[in-house]
Amino acid sequence: MGIPAISSGCPSTNTRPNQSAGADAKVKSLEQQLQKLNAERQKAVRNKDEEQKKKIEKQIQEIEKQIQQLKQQEEERTKKTGNDQSNEKKASQNSPNTGEYIDAYA
Repeated sequence: MGIPAISSGCPSTNTRPNQSAGADAKVKSLEQQLQKLNAERQKAVRNKDEEQKKKIEKQIQEIEKQIQQLKQQEEERTKKTGNDQSNEKKASQNSPNTGEYIDAYA
């Protein structure tokens, strides 16, 4: 007889948005592909297969380009969310009613 898991109802501790986690997973996947392609390229070099080597190098360049784009998009997203959070903080600090209301249940 197993005991079912109980959800705490607390929000996730993951501070990144879901898109970010997906981008990280995609980058990791592309980096793994890159490692495999580098191994294949080395094998082509050992076998002196110039055609295969060039083909693999093109694939490597494409994957590196995709990784760079994903990382750049992630940087832009974090800058944007960082600016949004700092603007919210400034707005609450500049509010004329700040500190006026007290939570009686605290």
